[in-house]
Amino acid sequence: MGKALEININQFSYTDQAILQDVNFTVDKGETIVITGLSGSGKTTLIRLINGLIPQIYEGTLTGDIKILGKSVSDYQTGELAKYVGNVFQNPDDQFFANEVENEIALVGENTGMERSCLIKRVEYAMAELGLSALKGRKIRTLSGGQKQKVAIASTLVYDSDIIILDEPTANLDFSSIQEMKTALKKLKEQGKTIVIAEHRLSYLKEIMDRLLILKAGRLEKILRPDELNEKVRTENKLRCFDYANLKSEAPGIGGDVRIKADDVLIKNKEYRLKAAVNFSLSRGECMAVIGVNGIGKTTMAKELIGLLPIKSGEVSFGRYQRERLKNTAASLQNCRSMFFYETVERELIPPKKESDEAYLDKVKEYLMKLELWDKRMRNPHDLSGGEKQRLALIVTILKDSKLVVLDEPTAGLDYKRMAMVSAVIEEKTKEAPVILITHDLELLFKVCNTAYLMTESGHRKISVGGNEDEIRGFFEKNIIRT
Repeated sequence: MGKALEININQFSYTDQAILQDVNFTVDKGETIVITGLSGSGKTTLIRLINGLIPQIYEGTLTGDIKILGKSVSDYQTGELAKYVGNVFQNPDDQFFANEVENEIALVGENTGMERSCLIKRVEYAMAELGLSALKGRKIRTLSGGQKQKVAIASTLVYDSDIIILDEPTANLDFSSIQEMKTALKKLKEQGKTIVIAEHRLSYLKEIMDRLLILKAGRLEKILRPDELNEKVRTENKLRCFDYANLKSEAPGIGGDVRIKADDVLIKNKEYRLKAAVNFSLSRGECMAVIGVNGIGKTTMAKELIGLLPIKSGEVSFGRYQRERLKNTAASLQNCRSMFFYETVERELIPPKKESDEAYLDKVKEYLMKLELWDKRMRNPHDLSGGEKQRLALIVTILKDSKLVVLDEPTAGLDYKRMAMVSAVIEEKTKEAPVILITHDLELLFKVCNTAYLMTESGHRKISVGGNEDEIRGFFEKNIIRT
């Protein structure tokens, strides 16, 4: 069958520090491999070396060689690799330039000079192969996360790329979108494509992958087959779960007094209004997960609760007016980059009026140590990695004295180790104030949430997590509330 990839890396470094060492493996044509490991283990760097972003975009020093389809990456002309290697990034919006679905899919063919009649046929083929024909003419901004990822994959089929590389493609997807991604990957595998996926979430890939490569501190630690993946392997390597069916609630029960109430609050964004009003109460020590498909109104609800949007109907117990709610709540929303205003991590966390408050300074240091940011305290927040920014945003949020904490996807793209760190900090914060946690992360939900608020267009339901694990799993899979 021949080799699609031949990786022989003695050492790679961006500056003086080695990022990858002794990484050697081959990938057969038509094989699907998954690359995993803790954040900072070298996954993204390895992906950049394979897809040619290093050295074409990112500079570095490589000792060794990487061959794609028998030819060294360094021997390909700029842009030539695009004919053979298709890329799907963590956030598909980062790679989109067109407004409409078919125009975006056609872009790679246009950029490589494909004859127009051939390009039209290839676009139609790619859309049909991935079940996107019904989206013809749709604006990309109106698509779900899963649909956007499928559009990104479809663009790789226009040039019939032999190799498809995906970098954490499900980090921002809900469960149904992940299933769409899984279906698309199965289709590519059936077509004989070589697929390379860098990913923390592993459960949806177990029946697709041929091998799992585990990186540790820049070295290739293990290469495993799917039948070798067990709980011992997971715990030893601090990996995300292989099977959601085995997850059980770990959060304690609640028995405190009611601190927060929302009565008959209607959620409305630009596209629709939910048919059912939001009603819930939160007690001391409670962390409530808010779950539902992308676009159902979870983030809009959060913005109304914390005062970023007005409440048009209904009321909440912690502030009738937006200004009151902004004062009484603390929140970290999905785009945490907009939360940072100062030149260092330390300054973000320590306002001038707190500089002499020893108890507060001790608390800042404690959280920086717990979330592995102490050594980054003099860095500019915007120079941090995505996961580091998320953890900094969490600290900014929990340091605020508030009646309610709202966290929107605080573990998107995080490995198991960092997810566990975040969950421990959230659990500690619930002792001071109730927490609303918007998440698609089942592992986080079962680890820290004692209740869950299930949202659909037609109705909502609040349930305890302990004892209802199967119902929550079923809701993630089918978005149906039991009656």
